[in-house]
Amino acid sequence: MEEAFTNYLLGSTGLAELVGPRITWATRPQASALPAIVLHKISGAPEYSDEGEAGLASARIQVDCWGPTYAAAKTVARQVMARLSGDGAAFNQDGIEFQAAFNEDGQDSFERGAGGEDLYRHRLDFGIWYKET
Repeated sequence: MEEAFTNYLLGSTGLAELVGPRITWATRPQASALPAIVLHKISGAPEYSDEGEAGLASARIQVDCWGPTYAAAKTVARQVMARLSGDGAAFNQDGIEFQAAFNEDGQDSFERGAGGEDLYRHRLDFGIWYKET
């Protein structure tokens, strides 16, 4: 699911122009270029029926949109929202059928990098429903 989710995000021309290949899972390399996206699978599990696994799974995906300025981080976040909301809420990518993507939370933050640079982040949390096809 993780690779398919990344590839779907990179399929957005606007998002790909902003972050290029800088979409990673779990960590952003120190001093790497910005803007960038770091993805985290916070939780997830298969759904069950009386017969066992139903073939559907849910996941909570945290999308950290990083930028050298607040505006840059927000611009990336808006591109992610545009990609995953509306028509993008249900899509097929790399053998995974994503049935829904719900934005459940968001938060802004700021920190200083190891070299003293400003790092702005807008966090988006999505509830994702998917199944392997």
